[in-house]
Amino acid sequence: RAAAHLGGAVTAVRPAGGGFTPGFAAVLEAGEGRRIFAKAAPESDGFIYPSYLREALVLPFMPEDMPLPPLRATEQLVVDGTAWQLLIYQAVDGVMPGHPWTEEDLGAIERSCAAAVRGLKDFPRNLAGDPLAADLADVPPQFAAVADGGPPPWFLPGMTARQAERFSALLELCPEALAGDAVLHGDLRPDNILMSSGRALICDWNFLGTGPDWTDWVSVLPYARAGGLDADAWLRRSELTRGIPARHINAFLAALLNYMIHWGSQPDVPTSPQLRVHGRFTARIVYDWCVQRNAV
Repeated sequence: RAAAHLGGAVTAVRPAGGGFTPGFAAVLEAGEGRRIFAKAAPESDGFIYPSYLREALVLPFMPEDMPLPPLRATEQLVVDGTAWQLLIYQAVDGVMPGHPWTEEDLGAIERSCAAAVRGLKDFPRNLAGDPLAADLADVPPQFAAVADGGPPPWFLPGMTARQAERFSALLELCPEALAGDAVLHGDLRPDNILMSSGRALICDWNFLGTGPDWTDWVSVLPYARAGGLDADAWLRRSELTRGIPARHINAFLAALLNYMIHWGSQPDVPTSPQLRVHGRFTARIVYDWCVQRNAV
């Protein structure tokens, strides 16, 4: 199938780096500089196949000016009796942000987040997914046992009972803080962003949800802060977060921390050995930012 989209036989396969899933992802090349980026997963992989199905469903409804790599085709194939979901994009040269983090890259990400919010205003509501507040509330609360004197998560040894009590209070604020009907990417982090020619292209649109229009942007800031940038200055500077109450930002960070503590504590996924490592790393940098912000 790749040869049909390339207009000739595949002469090179360059696997994509980064990411946390076992799905196939690579730049495929033919002669005369013809290239595509292809993603594929078999139905037998219950971890990634549903995500690729979701991505194939929503991407055709994205406006043309959205900050994402151009989609060329989606196909469902059957190979040796197994269904596969295939997505084919225009190949784009670029790198993941954060190596190192720069003000210029973060500025480009902020502009893309704002552009995505504008572009998705008329996105079909039946494809927009569930409210972010509901998704985060599905994760069991992680702070009550620590607030009652139990041990903190092993990867957050500095968390105190008083902090855990305040995190619990912030979780209770989430229905107010996360109310909103903006359509969101829902899983924005550096490995879902491609920096290319000064633009930030947002990839992997398979966790769409709804909520406040600033949450995708704030999801990126803990990583930028861990890379040495002033995340709080960007909160004040950005059109997305300027004027948002600090307690609402803190409530979202508490919910994100709760999510990452839960999943970071689960057994490793054999086909994605870095997934839990990522969750624990994210928990640490979100916790550190909350402490610095005097959120707890």
